[in-house]
Amino acid sequence: MTSVDIDYYRAFDDNDDCGITEREVLGRGRDLQQFDDSTVALAETRVRQSGILEQLDRWAAEDAKRDGMGGRPAMISYRALLTALLLLAQEGAPLHIRRAAYVLQHRLSTKSSDLLDLPETPTSFATHVATTKRWYTNTIRAFHRMKTLMDPYPQELYTAKTHTQIQEILRNHDAERAEKYKARLDEYTRLFIRMTFMLQPREVRRASKQMDLSFDQTYIGTPTTKGYSRKHLASKVKAEKGADFGEVSPGPVDAFAGWHVKSGKAERVDNQKGEVDQTAPERGKSGDYDWGWVANLAVRVDAEQPSSKRFPSLVVAASLSIPNMEVAEEAAHLLEAAAMLDLAPGVADADKQYWANAKPFRLLKPALKTGFTPSTDYRSDRVGVKGGQHGALFVEGDAYCPSTPKPLLNATPDRLGDVIDVATHRARIEERKAFQLHVKDKAKTPDGKVMLRCPALGASPTVTCPLREMMLSAAKKARPEVEPETLEEEFLDTICKKHSAAFDLTEMQAPQQAFAYGTEEWETFHDHARNTVESGNHQLKASGDADIETAGRRRVRGIAAAQILVTLLIAAHNIRKIAAFFSDREIERARTTPRVHTIRRRDRVWANRYTKTTGNGDLSIPRGGRASSLTNTPPGQPSELALTPMRT
Repeated sequence: MTSVDIDYYRAFDDNDDCGITEREVLGRGRDLQQFDDSTVALAETRVRQSGILEQLDRWAAEDAKRDGMGGRPAMISYRALLTALLLLAQEGAPLHIRRAAYVLQHRLSTKSSDLLDLPETPTSFATHVATTKRWYTNTIRAFHRMKTLMDPYPQELYTAKTHTQIQEILRNHDAERAEKYKARLDEYTRLFIRMTFMLQPREVRRASKQMDLSFDQTYIGTPTTKGYSRKHLASKVKAEKGADFGEVSPGPVDAFAGWHVKSGKAERVDNQKGEVDQTAPERGKSGDYDWGWVANLAVRVDAEQPSSKRFPSLVVAASLSIPNMEVAEEAAHLLEAAAMLDLAPGVADADKQYWANAKPFRLLKPALKTGFTPSTDYRSDRVGVKGGQHGALFVEGDAYCPSTPKPLLNATPDRLGDVIDVATHRARIEERKAFQLHVKDKAKTPDGKVMLRCPALGASPTVTCPLREMMLSAAKKARPEVEPETLEEEFLDTICKKHSAAFDLTEMQAPQQAFAYGTEEWETFHDHARNTVESGNHQLKASGDADIETAGRRRVRGIAAAQILVTLLIAAHNIRKIAAFFSDREIERARTTPRVHTIRRRDRVWANRYTKTTGNGDLSIPRGGRASSLTNTPPGQPSELALTPMRT
């Protein structure tokens, strides 16, 4: 910038109070107000306490191809970069790399710069163009250096591709490497979320002894919006053959994204690893599609006291993935990450996209192995009797006696068909519990199966059956009876002939749940869990603080870059939730605490016949009440207040 230009801006400062300032020119109109030293130190401490810096060093050492002296030290460290980005996230600003560079260059005091080991920046206004460019270049290099350590889908992301180039990128994709680096990316997210979870005091973290959660998917936009269909990719490539390069229309930039079905008649799918996603907008079919990614989020809920607010509903696990791909597996990874927060796994609630659709080996078995118990609604085609084992019947997550009355077995189908009302449905569900098979002592077998027995056996039978002799120690009370005509010897199976049988409950179409399906207890928790996760999604996507959906607030391309930045937005969201939780607690405490009326100073200090205060400074004397120190007057004579002289 020439001296003439400098004089021009100085002229604004000298002659007009509202003119463009030199600082505004340096920031190109952006706010360059410095962060407080304590705020910077706090953000830097949280980055260090997350443990991600040590993890990045381990990954860098693992990826190093050879030993050597290396190049010169980086100007911007991972610690400084992540601190700057976390400061922006907590401020509610877009997570642009240029803004992070401005933070490091302009918005830190000398003390904060020394804390982050940043080089001294020239303060000369005449050299700010070259200096600003150098800070931006070093900052974005630091970001890409960090991203490379955990990018499962490396590719060139600066230019649009032809469909032939997209096909080549997909063909050369290393699936084994992608799995390794995806685990790194998820570990990065897990460490930051764990850091925010541990910011809660111990009594809040452990208000419940178990980790109950609700999980879901939500759409995340990409900086580039032009997509492609894997279903039609081969035909597109064929059409491009023989055409000159200049005649080919520019295609998508990112090969590793997908079409997310937001609404319409199109169905969401869950492809397994190795399958090709066929989802794509089709002409003549109604449906709302968006090109991008999905965020998998798990939010903490309360299964013991759903209506209480014992702890903030934090995001306890998160990841990003390609739409329609490995939805069940991503959910299983969320449960594994949440189980590492030092609380016993509890109830995991989800909508019909998960437990009701996924095959047991993809989600149910990994969840049970981790320690979580499902909670979900069932699809209408999976209620009522759906198979069984050893003669017992599988009905909505539980195994029942084969002689259970049919009206009880068909309670839910009848409710969905408006044959019965809600009250009757719940009454039949409650009555059906008596026919549910009992878990035997030492239930779990080495192969993961469960030992169940007839409900008419044991010390606490719930039904009576002509085939079973009741123990003498059983309580004498009325129990439902199994009708003899329902028992035909030639059709009796293991559960009616032997003392117990081994059941694989993961083979049920409708998985077993934490609460009996259809009961008021189940409905209360399920509504609470779904409302909590949907509210969390809305808060994270709402314009303002986080806004994780809008790609314009995080312009770096690629799913790895998106997850790095979205993780910091989630961390800032959790910090705000914790702060709001304690703020609400203080507001409620102030509202419910009885107000103490303080006596006015003039009534405490001065004697006053009208207010009947003695002026002795006694705060226990209520306003308008009589003084505690009265003169000793004989009986029958009027008493007088012992008043101190008025001060003059």
